[in-house]
Amino acid sequence: MKAKLFAVTLAAASAFAITARAEDVVVVPGEVDSYVSEQPFDDTATYDEDVVVGDTLPDDVVVRQVPDYDDYSYAIVKRQRVVIEPRTRKVIKIYQ
Repeated sequence: MKAKLFAVTLAAASAFAITARAEDVVVVPGEVDSYVSEQPFDDTATYDEDVVVGDTLPDDVVVRQVPDYDDYSYAIVKRQRVVIEPRTRKVIKIYQ
């Protein structure tokens, strides 16, 4: 009985974790992907801390607007391009 209860609890917790992660997924338009991936690295505008999707970048990090897309900006983090939600400075995609 305890094993069955544990299995049900574990399954419910796993389903919740998957749902929570799915809400964090943001689909970036192809034009934004193309623009950001083509931008040169600018060593004067880098941030050297580790970040993951969902992190908020500090105010001193240089964030650049993506032309024609007010909902997307980008920054250079540890020599990687990242897409940012400009209003909150939240990382929504990291390019490898």
